[in-house]
Amino acid sequence: MKDEFDWNADERAAAAVRLRTGSLVETRLTPEMEADLDLVEVEELAVPTRVGDARVLKVTPKGAAGGLRPMVINIHGGGFVRGYQRRDTVFCAHLASQLGAVVLDVDYRLAPEFPFPTALHECHDITVWAFRQAGALGVDPARIVLGGHSAGGNLTAAVCLMASRSGQFALRGQFMDYPFLDGVTPAEEKLEPHSIFPAERLRAFNALYASDPANLTDPLLSPVLADASELAGQPPAFILTAGLDPLRFEAQRYAGQLVLAGVDVTVRQFHDCDHGFLIAGQARHLEARRVLVDWLRDRVAA
Repeated sequence: MKDEFDWNADERAAAAVRLRTGSLVETRLTPEMEADLDLVEVEELAVPTRVGDARVLKVTPKGAAGGLRPMVINIHGGGFVRGYQRRDTVFCAHLASQLGAVVLDVDYRLAPEFPFPTALHECHDITVWAFRQAGALGVDPARIVLGGHSAGGNLTAAVCLMASRSGQFALRGQFMDYPFLDGVTPAEEKLEPHSIFPAERLRAFNALYASDPANLTDPLLSPVLADASELAGQPPAFILTAGLDPLRFEAQRYAGQLVLAGVDVTVRQFHDCDHGFLIAGQARHLEARRVLVDWLRDRVAA
């Protein structure tokens, strides 16, 4: 079988179409979940980044703020290949209404058209922009949290690593839901009998994003390879894992690395759930959402 990294441009494009049109995670948006959209205002922004303007949805609670609001920056999942979906704004509307926060919902550029590190640079630059424009956005720059789901969790960890290196900004916290953090371990070694992900799907996501296998060993793509010195001083972290998800082991490994580096880490595993359950509205998503919101509320408290 041809190695995914040896695909030509046409084969990469065909693989992207397959990944974008076939989802293994069923989204179940209920009227109760979508009701949060009535409590917020959604504005589309074009945020300048080093790779061009980025599409960002600004989600703000309706009504007077009574002062500067906290901010949550949300990065969607999808294996770096699948794009923004309505469920992302529904999730952000819930965070905004529950926390009284301004939420930025990032719609980053996708692989294979824009491979590593394009999406990372975009997310990093959006975060820098949010700090610089905090006053204009009505946001307290001391209360900004960054987070994401799956691939978005990877981008969250990588942005925090970039911040450790540059010292450009200091986040109040970071959250990662069932994140992809290890591009080095072969997909076949991650999978279990009940996994919803076939190995070839995981390999395809990795190849389309990394583009070059040498990139898989970059800590900005595989954060589990980061040095302890880079992890020290990271913002407090919330890591949510699913007991049926093959990515849970790398999430637990990264959580342990953060703890050893002196970072305040909260880990919650939902044993009978699978990858994507929180954002997709699957079993126990309400419980997981409450746990995350409670952690965020503590982090962004004035």
